Amino acid sequence: MAVRWSSEQVVAEYKDLQANAMAVDCLGQYALLAGRRTLALVDLSHPTENVIKVNRQSKWDVNCIQYNPHACQAETYVTASNQRLDVSSWVNGGITNKCSLKAHTRTVSDVDWSPFDVNVIASCSVDTFIYLWDIRDPKKPTSSFQAVAGAYQVKWNKVTNNLFATTHEGDLRIWDPRKGNQPLQYITAHLSKIHGLDWSPRSQYHLVTASQDCFVRFWDCTNPRHSETMLKTNAPVWRARYTPFGDGLVTVVVPQLKPVENRLYLWYNGNLSMPMHTFLGHKDVVLEFQWRKMADGFRDRLLVTWSRDQSLRIWKIDPNLQELCGHNPVGDLNTESSDGQDSVSKSADSHVVAEEAKLQTEVAMTSHKPQTLQQEFSLINKNINNVTIEEMDAINRTCKVTARSGNHVVSVNLTFPTNYPNGTPPSFQFLHTTLESSQQKQLIRVLTSTSQKQVQRKMNCLEPCLRQLIAALDDMTKLERKSPDSVASFNIQQSPAVIPSANFLPMYSISSFQDSSVPFPRTSGARFCSVGKLVVFQRPAEMKKIASGEEVTPKSLSELTVYGEGTRIKSAQVLFSQSPPSTSADSFSVSDFYTYKEKKPRSRSKTKLREASETKLRDADKSSKKPTKAGPLKIYDMSCLLPVNRQLAENYILDLYDIPKMCSHNAAAAAAVGRKDLSQIWSQVSVMSSKELLADDDPDKGPPWASLQFGRPLLKDILDHYTSLFDVQTLAMLCCVFWQKDDSPKPSQRTSSKSSMDYVPANTDANITYYLGSSTDSGWSLLLMKNKRSNSWSESYDNDYQMCEEKDPAERAAEKEREAHRLQWRMLDPAYSNQYDIFKKVYASLLYYWGLPNKSAHILKYTAGAPDPHKGIDFAVICHRCSHEVRETKCRNCTYTALRCAICHMGVRGSANFCVACGHGGHAKHIRDWFQNEAVCPTGCGCNCLTVQLISV
Repeated sequence: MAVRWSSEQVVAEYKDLQANAMAVDCLGQYALLAGRRTLALVDLSHPTENVIKVNRQSKWDVNCIQYNPHACQAETYVTASNQRLDVSSWVNGGITNKCSLKAHTRTVSDVDWSPFDVNVIASCSVDTFIYLWDIRDPKKPTSSFQAVAGAYQVKWNKVTNNLFATTHEGDLRIWDPRKGNQPLQYITAHLSKIHGLDWSPRSQYHLVTASQDCFVRFWDCTNPRHSETMLKTNAPVWRARYTPFGDGLVTVVVPQLKPVENRLYLWYNGNLSMPMHTFLGHKDVVLEFQWRKMADGFRDRLLVTWSRDQSLRIWKIDPNLQELCGHNPVGDLNTESSDGQDSVSKSADSHVVAEEAKLQTEVAMTSHKPQTLQQEFSLINKNINNVTIEEMDAINRTCKVTARSGNHVVSVNLTFPTNYPNGTPPSFQFLHTTLESSQQKQLIRVLTSTSQKQVQRKMNCLEPCLRQLIAALDDMTKLERKSPDSVASFNIQQSPAVIPSANFLPMYSISSFQDSSVPFPRTSGARFCSVGKLVVFQRPAEMKKIASGEEVTPKSLSELTVYGEGTRIKSAQVLFSQSPPSTSADSFSVSDFYTYKEKKPRSRSKTKLREASETKLRDADKSSKKPTKAGPLKIYDMSCLLPVNRQLAENYILDLYDIPKMCSHNAAAAAAVGRKDLSQIWSQVSVMSSKELLADDDPDKGPPWASLQFGRPLLKDILDHYTSLFDVQTLAMLCCVFWQKDDSPKPSQRTSSKSSMDYVPANTDANITYYLGSSTDSGWSLLLMKNKRSNSWSESYDNDYQMCEEKDPAERAAEKEREAHRLQWRMLDPAYSNQYDIFKKVYASLLYYWGLPNKSAHILKYTAGAPDPHKGIDFAVICHRCSHEVRETKCRNCTYTALRCAICHMGVRGSANFCVACGHGGHAKHIRDWFQNEAVCPTGCGCNCLTVQLISV
């Protein structure tokens, strides 16, 4: 474990502030403490003397606060309170408000100044938006980014510009404002909420995250699928930040954690097995910690912390701790010169400087760590779980401790030599133990190795040894619980005559390793099915977990096989004494992870107790043949809570040839199940669909019934009402009643005047069409169509020459008017036809699940039959002739080839390349040959297609 002592340089308490946020300016001169009622500016050179307080009028706490990281605006800071950001500056003992930034609709969770632009701030909120602000134009954000989940942390990259990261629950997203409002990368970082985020100050690709799941993970943006390394802690981590020196990390636990954890930990990222140092001194949880910038030549680093106990502490990080984190404080002073003339003199000077630095380092090391064994005893943590310190004798230099884990109790006596801890570790002796001799030797090796590592660095080892003692003891206990009787133990106890063959030794199956990614089966749960049933399953009430404390339900299915092998090993002695064990006998089930509660007999007579005990013994003999008990499976009918009714589905009829009869029958069926509203609806439908209300074909005889207030608008209001109730049954039936087959004509072909001749260039159309004129009296024209790819005019003569009738413009206008009039007949709005089809398809699926396939097929007859819209990413081409969207080789509307080659002017049916900017392209071979010598689009549009990057399809 880490070295731990109170090493703060300054302690200042401000009980009247009630501040919950702190920020340190970029020059290292001031710390700003912010609370609901007060803002306090603390001079870090004299924190107990120079404190300026200003009253703050707000009913909201300050969520976060940060100083501008640029020295030219060192006095400027930003505070986030509720939904607003306030940019202010502290000048001459007073606060000057510069601007307020308002755009978030929920509480602002974090802010961060850009380290490269003095005027840019990033903010995030639980309203799912991330905003970038320019304080020179505070009216609105300069950029906005939205995610599905709320954003809790935002941090700019410290090495490169235009890159920042945000956290969303357990996910991490990396953004570049220049690349639009879509993130560059998604990283699934943790299983729980991420509390802390920080970029590396030395690499633009590395960052660290701290989460509620007790893990700190280190990420490389170039490989986002797996974290580089991770740190496992015993509590959720609130913040994890890189140190400005070496390769270190400082962590602090979540403030809401109970019991209160008031320590900070300093880690070396090269060895995350234990922290390098523990900062102990605060009486309550640490709310914020930041580094104070020091003057050049000052080798000590200062860490400023603010706690809920309303105390500000300044901790000195001496060169010794910096060296433990991979930093060489005197490395710059000990560099050799490459100049040949001054190499001797500079080498001598550097040697002297190195000796002085080494002496100062040793002084700093001895000034901040316990000097005597008595001091170490006084600073030891006595609250280590399952470890009791019985006696600490500094005069005789001994310490007696007792550790308990499961059924094991170990009492150890530690004897410290005179020159401890300068290279000599203590000795260990067992006073009392329940461990076997092999386990005792293993425990001694662990303690000796831990103590030697500590004393080699001249560090105290008592607390690390105690923690390693209980950790090793817990591992031994867990191993024994998994396999109580090892194979080796009964092999030694039995005679060679009954030692089983190696072929019969239980081994882990290969499937156990293949199932390492399969989750463990659930023992309880609830699911809704598609027909309104709720299925609930659970384990029997008389079953309880075998483990009562430390063990939990396994995470993977592979542990089921491992547990089964351990259970078979336990009874191996009995099995081998009779016959070799059967490999098929032993399907191990989930129920074996639980045990049944034994019901004690209530009879007081000794005879009945004896009979009960004999019965219990007989049951124990048959335990191997006892079938696995399954929990109850309960099915609840939830149809009364659903807006649909199966009885109605069975009784409803759909007959559009006799609508009044159908409506009266359905109204009676609805009244039979207590749906008076549906009974009234069917009566109203009978009136709305009456034949007397049908409009005449002539538009001059008045508007149709559907265009009046009690026609289509009333029906739409009814559909909207049942849509809000999610009654898909009524919606689908009403849509079927008022459904009309789509008999609208296809898009008309291109027409021309009676005497015209139109020519379409060959590089855009597949056919050349000539309108050669016609007879004025007959109204017929000769349409000459010649296929370009044909080599003979005689080929397909019948298909190339067709006669078509040209319509008079007045007749065409009249036909369009009649078509619009027919569309107004419909009670259902054609604009919502797709939505109405969805209602019918959903209801048809529900009927099929109910076991009514004939009714389901009948409903589907009233759908348009159009294919479902494409889902996903696809390339579509707009037909250059009729402007319809084409997803095949030919346009379904005009049967022309979808894509034309810009070089050979032929239709493209195979692989093609086209430009995403200008849309021109063609055969892949032609385009490749063209751009070997050219850089501009072959159509002459002027597009530089190579810089846009061609797309292949």
